[in-house]
Amino acid sequence: MPNTQILAGPLVRLRPPVVEDAEALYARIASDPEVTRYLSWCPHSGVAETRRVITTLFNVGDEQTWLVEVDGEVAGLCARRRPQPYAVELGYCLARQWWGRGLMSEAVSLMLTDLQSDPTVYRVTAYCHADNAGSAGVMRRCGLSLEGRLARYAMFPNISDEPQDVLLFGKAVR
Repeated sequence: MPNTQILAGPLVRLRPPVVEDAEALYARIASDPEVTRYLSWCPHSGVAETRRVITTLFNVGDEQTWLVEVDGEVAGLCARRRPQPYAVELGYCLARQWWGRGLMSEAVSLMLTDLQSDPTVYRVTAYCHADNAGSAGVMRRCGLSLEGRLARYAMFPNISDEPQDVLLFGKAVR
């Protein structure tokens, strides 16, 4: 498991999720079809599935996952993984009650700042569904540039059973 340390800003605190977070994660994020609409996974069938994901998928291999806390409450998730030894890909989701407050922009900025100390990272990327204006805005506010639209690039099972177009954002960090 990667050493996922706590990252904190003025509005959010990022920490590794633990199984005790399952109920709140399920209620606010993993069961909400609006939150999961543009994600690569379907809403969870119950809190047991959320517990399984926390224990078997988060912080395994090269992926680092953080729980996003706002005033001590579970507000979202953010993660990064290394598709190549020199590059990092970011992903995130936020519970609806916290949308539009700049919280995910702060969380992504914390991850980007943390990456600055890693001399092996030269590039950061993230992508979102072509219709996900909120996520595209987060990436722009965090300094990632739109690099293009990738046709039929990724599966979004809550939208269609066919691959969908995405917007690819990136940034060279060295």
